[in-house]
Amino acid sequence: MYLRDMVKLFLGNRTGVLLLLPFFMLGYFLLDQFTGYYPHNAETNIGMWGVSIPLSSSFLELSSAVLVVLNALGINMIYNTNEFFERNSYMPSLLYVVMMSFYHAAYSIDGLLVAHSFVIAMIYQLFLLRQNEDGRRHVFNGAFLAGCATTFHPPLILLSPLMIIMVRRIRPFVFREALMVIVGMGIPLIYAGVFLWMSGSKIDLKLIDKAADYTSKQTDFLITAVLFTLLFLLSLVSIRARMKTSSIRLKKLASMLWWLVLLGAVFGVADFFMFGQIERFSFLMIPLSFFLPFSFTSQTFGGLAAFLFYITFGYSCLKFFL
Repeated sequence: MYLRDMVKLFLGNRTGVLLLLPFFMLGYFLLDQFTGYYPHNAETNIGMWGVSIPLSSSFLELSSAVLVVLNALGINMIYNTNEFFERNSYMPSLLYVVMMSFYHAAYSIDGLLVAHSFVIAMIYQLFLLRQNEDGRRHVFNGAFLAGCATTFHPPLILLSPLMIIMVRRIRPFVFREALMVIVGMGIPLIYAGVFLWMSGSKIDLKLIDKAADYTSKQTDFLITAVLFTLLFLLSLVSIRARMKTSSIRLKKLASMLWWLVLLGAVFGVADFFMFGQIERFSFLMIPLSFFLPFSFTSQTFGGLAAFLFYITFGYSCLKFFL
């Protein structure tokens, strides 16, 4: 496969390209193993379930690679099932893998990456809601998954009011459904809270030890932030065109994702100013994986979007040696 054909290949309707995702992650994994670019510990922060859980370094590294691929597949399944594009496309999965390659969680699993999985599953449940159908089951399931995500990454407690807002984008306000949000999120939090109290553990909001050399990672973030922002601005043009001809339902689904963009931005800014880290910006990679593919479909800016992607992909590999 030629590099210049990568975007075209993943934009096409060929399910087999998903088999390439494990090889992309394997490549990142081997590059990290060879260069030691990201710090690795035999401990991981999993939120309310414990600050330091002793596990083998190899297990943490392999588990993170597998989970990134599974998350990418989940995002792509939601994208195609809900017809964000006129035909099936597998660009969301590639974008998620490449964008997550700039974050520590992709190389050593922690509560943040596990929370990604639960948030993606939450999106799946919320996207099953229909305006004229009883939504209590999907609302409860979505809230329960959001609660599970919160136990692995406590700041996600902010999902509780957002859940109600997001549900309202699809359905009229129903008190029982709002109650389902509280009950659904509350159940896993109660269990995790009891475990936290009995184990005597404490919640540590600092994801990475400040003693680690994090300067180069912040430089990576500044470079990729510029590239992602340019891609996002290009995608806005195609998103606007797509929304004009799309169904009312798709417009509502897209509006739900905008709330996750806001949440990811708030998390990232808070993480940067409080801890000097950028790991929580990774939450933005979930909604951006839905929005950025539109930049490649524009007849006017599609070529520029592909060029920016190749720069991003190239830098994701070269950064290990810089």
